[in-house]
Amino acid sequence: MQAQTTDILICGGGIAGKAAALSLAQGGFDVMLLGARPAAALPAAGYAQRVYALNAASRQLLDALRVWPELPAGRIQRVDAMRVHADGAELGFTTADAPGDALAWIVESDAIEAALDLALRFERRARVVAAPATTIARSGGTAPWRIETADGDRIDTRLLVGADGQDSTVRDAAGIAVETRDYQQRGIVANFACARPHGGTAFQVFGNDGVIALLPLAPLAGTPMVSLVWSAPELLAQDLLALAPDALARRVTDLLPTLGAEPLGPLAAAGSAASWPLQRRLAGSAVGDGVVLVGDAAHRLHPLAGQGLNLGLQDVQMLARTLQQRRPGQPLDDPRLLRQYARSRAEQVLALATVTDGLARLYRARSYVPPGLRAWGLRLANAMPPVKQLLTRYASGLPYVA
Repeated sequence: MQAQTTDILICGGGIAGKAAALSLAQGGFDVMLLGARPAAALPAAGYAQRVYALNAASRQLLDALRVWPELPAGRIQRVDAMRVHADGAELGFTTADAPGDALAWIVESDAIEAALDLALRFERRARVVAAPATTIARSGGTAPWRIETADGDRIDTRLLVGADGQDSTVRDAAGIAVETRDYQQRGIVANFACARPHGGTAFQVFGNDGVIALLPLAPLAGTPMVSLVWSAPELLAQDLLALAPDALARRVTDLLPTLGAEPLGPLAAAGSAASWPLQRRLAGSAVGDGVVLVGDAAHRLHPLAGQGLNLGLQDVQMLARTLQQRRPGQPLDDPRLLRQYARSRAEQVLALATVTDGLARLYRARSYVPPGLRAWGLRLANAMPPVKQLLTRYASGLPYVA
């Protein structure tokens, strides 16, 4: 068994964990990242199933980490407009409403991870270990956290960061409670080729069949592409997943008029579908005794706003800033410092958790709000440019990290 120490130990090798390791190491801390899986290779034809809509704050972080320039530019798609439909009403957004030069950027998950992997290989303060943690414990309030890995190594650290997902073992070891709400839905993702260009427009509709979104993808070999994200009730989701790719393409093509995206059709399948259960999981606290939670370990929301990864990256941004700005000699695990980080994240997390949960309930099949009243509210918001500008500003993440 090899015994080691590190300033900060991060459990969880996904995007949030890798970004945290890189950001903290560039900030001058000795960091160890456990459970880091290498990024999957991008498909030679078509797109990977999982894509993200990165907001302005997330792009700001990736730029600062010198990761954004390493992303494959030809596979990044700007979102210049968004059209949201519900109950026969429409709410539209354009770049004129946004604080940046785009509403969002659509990037594959594997592309982001590959760029982070590359940057971490050249960061001397970051040690990346493939083996995950098997035991997480501490013997007392003043003792360091002691972690044992699957390779039999032992690591001591004063600050433990949980970036290990919604079933976080770090959160469990710290005794932090979690509140769970099961939406009885599944998120279904699939990619399609379009008959005509999408113009960088994202489409979304709220209806009895759940929330359906089409995200624009960069064209491949001149063919315009879109990514489907369908938050479907469980029984409908099982029916959709049983369809062959071409049959699912026809099913989504039939929905294009409802999405306001009829000119894109017909759609052609560009791979199979994947799915995951939809839950809201909120940790009772973002921090514990010598522990910080980031990403899905701290908060997992309904995907209808597309903000899950953005929230995690803004966690990373604020954690690095909080630790770098601590007083001379202040320990990294000082409870006052960790509470300062928790306060800096509370407003954004609570706001998005409330909004996404409220919208999921508002537009469920048996909503307590009449469709006519919902449509009136959507039309009113669409007629008020200041409201749209406020919504896009908060969706950009900039008010929380600037």
